[in-house]
Parts: sequence; structure tokens; C-alpha cells
Amino acid sequence: MLTLNQIIKRIKTIALAHKQIRNFYFGVPTDFLTDKTTRYASAFLQDTPGTIDVAAKSFTIGFRLWLLDLVNVSQNAKENELDVQSDMASVAMDLLASFDYNGYTDWKVGTGSGVELLREAFDDLVAGASIDFTITVPWNKDVCAIPTDDVLNTEDMKLVYDTVYITNGSEGSTLSVPVLVGNKLLLVIRENSPLHKVSSAPASAEYTWNDVVITLGTPVNPETTERFLFLYRSY
Repeated sequence: MLTLNQIIKRIKTIALAHKQIRNFYFGVPTDFLTDKTTRYASAFLQDTPGTIDVAAKSFTIGFRLWLLDLVNVSQNAKENELDVQSDMASVAMDLLASFDYNGYTDWKVGTGSGVELLREAFDDLVAGASIDFTITVPWNKDVCAIPTDDVLNTEDMKLVYDTVYITNGSEGSTLSVPVLVGNKLLLVIRENSPLHKVSSAPASAEYTWNDVVITLGTPVNPETTERFLFLYRSY
């Protein structure tokens, strides 16, 4: 998956490869235009809201790209302004075509892009065009690659199992169920009634568990079978 830094770096590389673009800036355009040192024609990239789609496993980031050049006010200003707008609109289409080059298999450019012609933009005597577009990259949701403590392997994430035990009448107050040994006992249901875990001396509706045997508050019925349901998981 491409990171945001890698996406911006590729956009910058493509923009500066265009022979009509002299400089590339990332951020709010006014941060660069007001210092009067900008060299034209220039590309200004600013991020806009995007989306993370968990179901589609994709990350989409929006961008607005300004393409601006100086207007020659010593000549026919309006005609020159239109020339600048036309040139920058053409550059915008060139760059979108380059972004959408089929050799870039690790991102996808949005099919629709908003465009706006600009005149007397910002504090400089500049004109041009701006385009809005999106870049979508796949997201594999690889939790194993997340640089974090082992919080994803907490008890809440472990599998819960169930098993049924049918008594034979000889158990008395102690049940020994091999599959439960060494596991954490989450729930005990005797016939249709849940039993509650205690640390010692269980009452009739309670039990104790020492990781090996279950001690009941009331012995099993020696004259008939009883059904126990256990829910458990590993520690």
C-alpha cells in the first residue's frame, strides 16, 4: 500500500516532469504565494477530505491542484489572462492523464475531476486553473504489521468454545472434564440454570474451578443423569 508521503512524492515527480511547470509546492497556496518568491508556472497541491472504506479495503485521499502562471499586464491583460488559463487547463489535463497511466497499478485516479478557471488569483497577478481529484489505494488491513503492543491478542479476541457433559451419577460434588483442564471457564449451565463461580465453599447455585476440577455446591443426582454446558477459552 502506498503511504500518503509516497502518493504526494509521485504527484510531485509527475508534475515537475512536465516542461511547463517550474516548481511544485504542497500545502495551502497562500503560504507560498504571499512571499513573492514563487517561480512560475507552478503547481500547488493541497489535500482535501478523503475516505477509508473498511469493507472495500481502500484508502481514498482528495486533492486540489492549482496550476498558476503570471499574467503579463503590460500587454493586453485580458487576452493574456485567457492564454494563461488555456495553457494551465491543458497542463491540468496532461497531468491527470499521467496520474491515470495504466503502469501505476498501485493507485487509482477518480473518474471525475472538477475544474475551475482562475483569474487574479491570490496576491500575485496570476491566473490558471485548478482541478479536484482523488487517489485511491488498496488497504490490506494487515494487523500483523501494525507497530503496537500485543493488544489485539487480548482475552476479548480469543475464541470461545463449548462442550457438554452428561453425568453418570457417580461424580458426587466433583466434575472432571478433560477438555476444560488448563482453560478459563467462562460459563457453567446445569440443566437450564447458570451456576456462579466463587473462590471457595460454593452454595447450591455456585461452583469453584481450580483449572483441573469443578466442585459443585450440590452433588449430582445419583439416580438420574444431568446435563452441564460449559463455555471456555484459553488463558
